[in-house]
Amino acid sequence: MCLAAAPTLAQTGNSPYSRFALGELAQPPSVYSQAMGGIGVSNSTPLVINGINPALLARNRVVAFEAAFTGEHKYVSNADVTRQHTGGNLGYLAFAFPIAKRWTAGAGLRPFSAVNYQLVREDRLPNTPTFVQYTFRGTGSISQAYFASGFEVYKGLFVGAEAAFNFGGIRTESRSRLLDTPLSYTTELVDSYNFGDLTYKLGAAYRLPLSKDESLNFGVTYNPASNVRVTQFRALQRLRSTDEVASADTLLPSTSQNLRIPQAAAFGISYEKAFKYTVGVEYSYQNWSEFASFEQTTNTRLTNTYKLAAGGEIIPNIQSVNNYFARVAYRAGAYYALQPVAVNGKQIDEFGINFGLSLPVNRNFSSVNLSFAYGRRGTTENGLIRENFFRFNLGLTVNDPLWFQKRKIN
Repeated sequence: MCLAAAPTLAQTGNSPYSRFALGELAQPPSVYSQAMGGIGVSNSTPLVINGINPALLARNRVVAFEAAFTGEHKYVSNADVTRQHTGGNLGYLAFAFPIAKRWTAGAGLRPFSAVNYQLVREDRLPNTPTFVQYTFRGTGSISQAYFASGFEVYKGLFVGAEAAFNFGGIRTESRSRLLDTPLSYTTELVDSYNFGDLTYKLGAAYRLPLSKDESLNFGVTYNPASNVRVTQFRALQRLRSTDEVASADTLLPSTSQNLRIPQAAAFGISYEKAFKYTVGVEYSYQNWSEFASFEQTTNTRLTNTYKLAAGGEIIPNIQSVNNYFARVAYRAGAYYALQPVAVNGKQIDEFGINFGLSLPVNRNFSSVNLSFAYGRRGTTENGLIRENFFRFNLGLTVNDPLWFQKRKIN
């Protein structure tokens, strides 16, 4: 089997495992969380927007805006060959604004999943000297526009909810071509899926005070199972050597169906000394075995996913005047996860090591945020594919306590 990349910067690098389910699921929508292994269910800070647990939005007491860019360099290998791929895209946009003393709302745009793969295989036709080249390609993504709200119902007790509109499209192509006949046509089966519907998330958190500036934090999020409307179109095409369409037959006109995204939950616990240090651990799962895949194969199935993550941050002295680097937040973390894909009886796993920092840019506690990760997904054993990736995120957080304040006129 050969590996190749689709030439696009609309998403990160080639990922053969994005062929299954809804593609490669996006990382947590926060550079702050990504630098600590992805944790954010129980831990938060008023200095950045928590994009994981909507309940903890209530800790943002001033207007805040965040934007981030993500990039990735990846090595994709099987037992015979290794290919390199590079990609990048806008990571996310987030906006938070206080409505009342204990109530903060937020909105934004973020990725949910991406499909980007190209696989090439050559086989000989039985009882003939002729070889056939098979090409499998997929592109597209699903994004979310969301609105969230967090409320502190009692001192230290937070609840929140989020509604996200999922939109985007995925296109898959399966081609076959006779290699010994240069003038032969290529046969291509095309499937196109367009998404548009709502999903929801609930969250709660409790900050148990241990002293004046220390707390033990607990958090939980729950995504109920949701039916997402999908419109599918399928066509069979004949392509000339220039990839021009010579003829096309519609096998399945545009039809809509409900796609069930399975329920998910996450639990976290963290210890925090305010504006000094935080350490935390969390566990999450999602029942992907309940998902009906577009493409059912005999050697591939979807399974439940699990993720264990741990991380923390330290700020040497946030009030330092003479030492800039004492005000920098330094973060690190790691995670291990089982992916929803099981191929040839083996569930694909992934691990990653993360680190990063926040560089303050003014006295309003705005910052430039960086995170870096090294990770591995899959294995080259049993005819499978391994991905080794280096990922970085660059983000900006702007906190402005003057927005929405009534100006006094003398």
